Amino acid sequence: MLWAASLLVRGAEAVWRFLRRRRTPVSGDPAEELRRKLAESRGREDEPEPVEQEPASRSAEEASEPELPSVAGEESNAAADELESLRRSVHTRARVLTEEMRGANDDS
Repeated sequence: MLWAASLLVRGAEAVWRFLRRRRTPVSGDPAEELRRKLAESRGREDEPEPVEQEPASRSAEEASEPELPSVAGEESNAAADELESLRRSVHTRARVLTEEMRGANDDS
């Protein structure tokens, strides 16, 4: 009789798992699925219209981009120098803090 109760419990468990499993809609386009999830997370009821994609081949006139002036290169060098100095200062502060923490551990 115990085997019948066990079989009944296992059957009920299987039915419960089948009914409780999460069904995800099958979508052919993962981008559309992400847009839908984003719209849901933002709480918007209206979904954004799908954006039409440009054709892969563009004409030569559209593909040619104007060259940037040399000033942009100088600005990027200045920005790179600024980032490098910022990086150095962060590393210096980290070393000082590490030495202070090691000194505090040595005193204990």
